[in-house]
Amino acid sequence: MAITLSSVKTLSDKRAFYRFAWRVYRQDASWVPHLWPERKAYLDRTAAFFSYGEGDFWLARQGGEVVGTIGAAVDHARNRNTGTSTAYFGFFEVLPDGYDVACAMWDRACEWARERGVSDLRGPHSFTVDEEAGFLVEGFEYPPAIMMSHSPPCYADFAGRYGFQGGREHVAYRLDVAPLGPELVDAPAALHRIAARARERHGPNAVRCARLAEWDQEIVRLHRVYNRSLAALPGFVPIELAEFESQAQALKPLLDPDLALIAQMDGQAVGFALGLPNLNEALQRANGLRYPWDYLRFALARSRITGASFKILALDPAYWGYGLDALMMLELGKAIARKGYTWVDASVTGTDNPQTNRLAERFGGTVYRRYREYCLGL
Repeated sequence: MAITLSSVKTLSDKRAFYRFAWRVYRQDASWVPHLWPERKAYLDRTAAFFSYGEGDFWLARQGGEVVGTIGAAVDHARNRNTGTSTAYFGFFEVLPDGYDVACAMWDRACEWARERGVSDLRGPHSFTVDEEAGFLVEGFEYPPAIMMSHSPPCYADFAGRYGFQGGREHVAYRLDVAPLGPELVDAPAALHRIAARARERHGPNAVRCARLAEWDQEIVRLHRVYNRSLAALPGFVPIELAEFESQAQALKPLLDPDLALIAQMDGQAVGFALGLPNLNEALQRANGLRYPWDYLRFALARSRITGASFKILALDPAYWGYGLDALMMLELGKAIARKGYTWVDASVTGTDNPQTNRLAERFGGTVYRRYREYCLGL
């Protein structure tokens, strides 16, 4: 039967786009559904991305039945800042026997990208480079932690068969907390030594908890630190303040101030570290919060969360070597242990980010999930 692609326009289209994932992952015990409000914001084009980029979404059908979903986008701000000409694909889902469907969807994404004069298609990203980057290539047996994507093994295979070249890789680390002892006394001695030296040199207020009462001011401070800290990475593009604010606002209901730490020098924020309760443990049992009773299931499961997720350590390069990164990591680890979490996910970080990878390995973390991005010249 012929494969047809149609743009997602109506509410019925949007719901079909969202629901299709349940067909793809119905036998996958590791999958965690996306939340409908988050997906709908993109499909409605009200997500912050659309203030500086453009995108479109398609449903693939065969015999009248939905058999795949895909989106394509151009991040105009990123292209201007890097002098590149790139489009992205994302929101990609297809059935395990659907290679022909995948080809049809990528054909449409390539056509859409060429119409906008770009030179290559990269992905998956949904749609910013920080969201759902890469297809999973290792660790399928583990459920994803919060803000981490999941995909079947066939997606990477399909991309290679289509002609995409493998690109940047991202990894997630897992660390068991109990072996480190109370207050992390059994964490590497070098980490304790570096942190103690930093605390002695920079004072007791070198690291503080985030001030939620100063939300707007804190976001501006951390946006500046984020862009400065990651500027040293290859291909990094400063994130727009609107996107940073949008991502922070989405996280605000999840934040525990004790797990959001800010390093400061002379009263100025120069770094931050963020941990979150691993709400995916609860969301996995809450069916994407599609129905009213799912909220009760989520509330019950939330009280039994066992893990925390370390999402980012950002430090202005001007302050590398001061020990502030070690101090933030140690203090965050202690806070996680005090709250009774038994394990920590650290995700995701590029394999080209030596600072974060080195710290994760010092704590005894092991890679348990790996993602790979793909690129195709147009």
